Amino acid sequence: MLAEFLLTLATPAGRMTRQLGLLRESTALWARGLRQRESWAPHHQRCQALVTQIVGELERHRIVVVLGSGLVRDVPLDLLCARFQRVVLIDAVHLPQVRLRMALRRNVELVTRDLTGVMSWLAGEGQGRSDPLADLSADTEVDLVISANLMSQLAWPIEDWLEGNGDRAAAFPKDLPAHCIAWHLQDLERFAGRICLISDVEMLEHDRDGTVTDRLDLARGVPLPPPDERWDWQVAPFGEAERDREYVHRVCAWRNFQKDMIKRQRGW
Repeated sequence: MLAEFLLTLATPAGRMTRQLGLLRESTALWARGLRQRESWAPHHQRCQALVTQIVGELERHRIVVVLGSGLVRDVPLDLLCARFQRVVLIDAVHLPQVRLRMALRRNVELVTRDLTGVMSWLAGEGQGRSDPLADLSADTEVDLVISANLMSQLAWPIEDWLEGNGDRAAAFPKDLPAHCIAWHLQDLERFAGRICLISDVEMLEHDRDGTVTDRLDLARGVPLPPPDERWDWQVAPFGEAERDREYVHRVCAWRNFQKDMIKRQRGW
């Protein structure tokens, strides 16, 4: 806990980033990832293997953009740096240990950005959503975009903020969290390059008998095309969050998200 507190103090973050709990969650994710290194390893290996295969299929390797880069555990960073001219890592928070690691890599760029596009709106500094990826989606040299376990994370901070700010929540759509997920999918579709989407889509709570005691739709009802791959991620084994409960997330992956969305829209 002390390490997380000190890390929070040492990490630059804007007011709304802190209010939405994104800085706190980033440090907690770092700590949990250390504790659950073995439990999380199969998930990280699946993510990295998928991206590795996609990189091998590309004809050009100019710019790769990683959305929700976090602690850069989900992508094969060495491979991306070796194959692409520019590696752009985008997230709302970049912890000091990540900044230090990336400072040693000449072709990596860290970009701090609100990928929901609604922080300014919530803060009363704008009207409606801003486009978080307008500049990059217009860049024809972006050959690969990876949404790395980000999609489901766009909703919960907004849900928590709306619940904690009841006097102001009425000014926003009730389904704003789901809108943030739908908007992210629309953002991805605008890119001309290859799109790889990896996201957990459902949370299952198990008791020690293996009974599912609760489940949560992490896509918040937003329709998605059939995935190319799916697997389970043991996010919180027994004793991590609760003594007699474990939390498993169902993860789905789309190797070519634009193509999959076109198939869904045409009913193929």
